[in-house]
Amino acid sequence: MASGILNAQPSSWLAALAASAAARPGILRRAHAVLLTSGNLSSRTSVNSLLRASSIPTSCALLLRFLILHRLLPDHLSISFSLHSCTRSPSLPVASLLHSLAVRLGHARAVYVVNAAVSAYFKAADVASAERLFSDTKDVADVVTWTTMVTGHANAGDVERARWFFDAMPEKNVVSWNAMLGAYAGAGKLSKARKLFDAMPTRNAASWSSMVTGLVQADHCEEALRVFGEMFGKGVTPNESALVSAVTACGRLRSVEHGAWAHTYAERELRGAMSVVLATAIVDMYGKCGSICNAVRVFAAMPAKNIYSWNSMITGLAMNGGERQALSLFWKMQMAGVRPNDITFIGLLGACSHSGLVDEGRWLFSRMVDGFGIKPVQEHYGLMVDLLGRAGYVREAVDFVNSMPVEPHPGLWGALAGACKTHGEVELGEEIAKKLIELEPRHGSRYILLSNIYGASNRWDDMATVRRVLKERKVPKGAGNAVVGNDVRSMKSMLD
Repeated sequence: MASGILNAQPSSWLAALAASAAARPGILRRAHAVLLTSGNLSSRTSVNSLLRASSIPTSCALLLRFLILHRLLPDHLSISFSLHSCTRSPSLPVASLLHSLAVRLGHARAVYVVNAAVSAYFKAADVASAERLFSDTKDVADVVTWTTMVTGHANAGDVERARWFFDAMPEKNVVSWNAMLGAYAGAGKLSKARKLFDAMPTRNAASWSSMVTGLVQADHCEEALRVFGEMFGKGVTPNESALVSAVTACGRLRSVEHGAWAHTYAERELRGAMSVVLATAIVDMYGKCGSICNAVRVFAAMPAKNIYSWNSMITGLAMNGGERQALSLFWKMQMAGVRPNDITFIGLLGACSHSGLVDEGRWLFSRMVDGFGIKPVQEHYGLMVDLLGRAGYVREAVDFVNSMPVEPHPGLWGALAGACKTHGEVELGEEIAKKLIELEPRHGSRYILLSNIYGASNRWDDMATVRRVLKERKVPKGAGNAVVGNDVRSMKSMLD
């Protein structure tokens, strides 16, 4: 490729390289190499095309240096394109350097440069510089600049400051309204989001999507599906983000009918060209709804898969009786060159726990820590304890908990005590249940667990003593034996 384009006109090959770089970012390094060896910089416009395609701030800085060395001073587009690269790959040093260059070249008040610089400062978490720049150039700011201030403050966690800029805007468009709506929805301020949504003069697909996504993130899934249906009633075609959120809501509600409808709609409208994100959400939804055959069908048809796709399929199989298939998929995942993460092993250990695959569970936990260097979290420990406890390896489970480098959650001890009761380890169960009462003296279910352990071994006097203490301390009784199930479920929460 390089030898062919060196014989062409520089303006044409730079433009061609820029187009290729935009479509395939990996080619950008080769484009730079050709630029370095060609000795040709035919025009500022050609180099601007390459700058526009770049997402590497240091590469843009290098190209700008070449322009200056060849006595082709960067224009306002050269600077703005370069600053935009700092929004894709945040770099405060480069953003500051580029802004300083804009000042020296007289482009600091060009609105494209202002907008790109404000956005670059926000992306680099330098809110003070963004505010200062906006204040200095307020007279040239346009609706994009104001909207950037709204979005920037919202992403920085200051929703009230974002609202101040929104209210102060001299003019607003639908993008501005969507920015403020997304700020409220992302911060979980749903009542304010709904009030703003209802007040919008016009809405587009992004407006509806922000509302649906915010509701799903706040776990208001039924309301999210209602708004999604309302969007269809208004004749608005949902974008991918809205579809992903709607499918996610269906999975959490275990509503396979609505989820299947959304899947069918996506296949029809997108003609099978679903993104990895949407297809993964559908796989996850079918797995949670128990429709594992549909999950496998969608997964198998995906032309590209990421770590989330594999994790969703592994977890879906683990939840629906396909424990050994989940373990087999783990090997296929590695053969495909995908490195597992902590969520992968939560699904795999859950599969082992469900099916009593103790040896496999031990090996997976060791492989996770020693082979992949993944630091276990409470869910991993909890699933290992559940696996060992269910299979009757209660004392090994106790040793495992005692060897943990972090403080065990009371739920771990609760699950262990329940396993002791199930497998007749009365003395060990008594010791653990007493420890639980020390840890949570106001948790009535812990007393009832100890009482039931005594009852299972016909120690009626001890059972009566525990119940008397429970009454004297005026501790709420809780849900009795349900605590054991709750302890186990809490440790598996990430499987859901």
